[in-house]
Formats: sequence, C-alpha cells, structure tokens
Amino acid sequence: MDGFATYRAVTPTCDKFLVNAQSGSQTMARISKELTKRCDGKTNLAPRHVIVVRVASFAFRFETAERLRECIKYYEKKTRPSSRIPAKTLAADLGEHWRELRGWDVERWFERLPMYLLEEPKRQKVLKALCRALALAETGKL
Repeated sequence: MDGFATYRAVTPTCDKFLVNAQSGSQTMARISKELTKRCDGKTNLAPRHVIVVRVASFAFRFETAERLRECIKYYEKKTRPSSRIPAKTLAADLGEHWRELRGWDVERWFERLPMYLLEEPKRQKVLKALCRALALAETGKL
C-alpha cells in the first residue's frame, strides 16, 4: 500500500476535495516546488526544495510532505482546541527552565497563521489546495 492510500484511509476529507478538483472545478491555488535560497547569495552543494502552496493571499511553505499532512490535519478541524499547553508538557519538552522560554520562543506553527484563513470559505479553499499539493507531491508530479 502506498503512502497516499494510507493517508486517505486516515483522512477521507482529502478524498472528497481531490475528487472535486479532478472533476473540473478550478481552484485558484498555485502549487510549486522551489529551490531554497541562501541569504548570502552563494549556491548550495546539496540543494533543498520546498513545496509552496499559494492560496487565499497567503503562501504556505513546507519542507516535507509530513509537514503538509500536519497542516491538512489542522485545517480539517472546524473548531479549534484550546491553545493552552500544560506545564508538564512544556517542562518535558523544554527542560526545567521552561518558564524563561515561555514567550514567543514556544509559539507553535499554527498560532502564527492569519486568522482570516480559518473563516469557513477560506478554510475550505486552503484545505482543497493543501490536499491537491499532497497528491502532487506524493505522485512525484510536483
């Protein structure tokens, strides 16, 4: 069983969006694979690529398909859980001096996303584009 078939079994929402996308409805998302650039302008010996999904006036950048799956799982939920992190979890992840690091250093990736992307019409557009990007990335057509 390939990775995409395994993922479809876990999240049927992607299947629905992929069927709609293949049936002719156009999405205004731009999906591409870009070479990462260094700040000093020099070339890399080992070039790395990122998956870029531009949708709803926002650009998502993913280093791996696994990160893309995490984002899809986040956007599949209509209601958001509490953003509070238990102190025991923080202490386990950051060590015993976690209280000094508790500012913006511990901000999770989804807390930095713009709030307008969570509105229902935009959430559906984003989810559709992310599912399409995952399908392209896993089939190697990207």
